[in-house]
Amino acid sequence: MVFLASFFETSPFGFLIPGSLIVALAGYYSYSSNLSLAGVIIFGTFGMMTTFLIGYFLGYKSGYSVVKLFNQEKNSDRAKKILTKHGAAVITTALIANTTRFWMAYVSGIEKYNFFKFFFYATVSSLSWNSLIVAIGYLAGTERFTIEKGLTGVGLFSYALLIILSLIVFRIFKSKEF
Repeated sequence: MVFLASFFETSPFGFLIPGSLIVALAGYYSYSSNLSLAGVIIFGTFGMMTTFLIGYFLGYKSGYSVVKLFNQEKNSDRAKKILTKHGAAVITTALIANTTRFWMAYVSGIEKYNFFKFFFYATVSSLSWNSLIVAIGYLAGTERFTIEKGLTGVGLFSYALLIILSLIVFRIFKSKEF
């Protein structure tokens, strides 16, 4: 599940699936269940890496056809210049940023960027991002009872507020003749 969540979130359709939330929840549950913390990080990293490699090889094989299909020549030229000038920094940071992840891998493939360098930077980015998200979930898991207590209080407050508002609306409608 962690692999698929991370895989799809990194893809161009990542906005459809809250992959980081699922990975963070896996970190949360790894605190108090049989889930392995290291396993969650590794599978999340492999999910992202798979998407990056697909993007890289898709760009490598298809070239500018997809860029031309979506009329993105101007943006592609800009990405090419930035990649040429600041390769390592751009790849590492772009792979962490949600909207540029897949496309940076794709442009790296188009430009036939050194595969071993790309693989290294993609691995560092994937491992860093997944470790951070899992750590946040894991730390939330250490405070599980505090979080549950707080959410229970919010839930009770919401029900009380709903009842009070319903009574007020009922009285308003009852006092007026419709």
